[in-house]
Amino acid sequence: MKDMINGLKYGISFFSILPIKVSKFEANKNFYKGVIYSLPLVGLLLSIITVGLFLLLPLPLLYKAILLSIMYLFLYGFIHLEAVSDTFDGYFASLSKKDVHEIMKEPQVGAIGAIGTFCFVLLKILALSYLLYYQHFICIFFAFVLSRSSLFFALDLEYHKESHFINSLKDSFQTPIYIKLLFFPFSLITKFILNSLKKHLGFLNGDTLGFTIELQEILFLNIGILLCTL
Repeated sequence: MKDMINGLKYGISFFSILPIKVSKFEANKNFYKGVIYSLPLVGLLLSIITVGLFLLLPLPLLYKAILLSIMYLFLYGFIHLEAVSDTFDGYFASLSKKDVHEIMKEPQVGAIGAIGTFCFVLLKILALSYLLYYQHFICIFFAFVLSRSSLFFALDLEYHKESHFINSLKDSFQTPIYIKLLFFPFSLITKFILNSLKKHLGFLNGDTLGFTIELQEILFLNIGILLCTL
């Protein structure tokens, strides 16, 4: 239990900027299980913080909706957006038969990656600002948590041999059957996105997983908008 709690704490600190510290830990199977469960928990915590600040701040509605949409990106440290940049660069590099894996490993971001990431950020801020402004908070909770829960289903697939962290998670965890049944439609979306990326890139890694989380979050936010306007 202690190792799983350490994994939860490590995951929260890794996938967000929340001040959670883990001094010592053993990276065993229970630890990695905790890391896996921490990802949807991060979504829940960040949704509570985002909505809570929106309700508490004495600012004009439109202004604080946009402000908190931007602040949300800071709350998870832009970690998945970095993956978006690398995946865009890798995707378009695959069209010209370049070494996709080496390009995705490079620290600098290409022009296409920067433009693609900017579009993702814009789409996310627009959707989240709309839902905050009209106070459709339940849609935000679901989008933040469900997009990050995609990790449960993503681990069914094979990843590049150099993706040591993802492979450690995969080797330490088997998604419970009740989660697979409960979230079956979302597992189909996750695997469709990842398999489409693998078809073009030739492999999957942590960047493609981060890209999938970002894409699904935008998708779920916009589905929320659609449902709320019917």
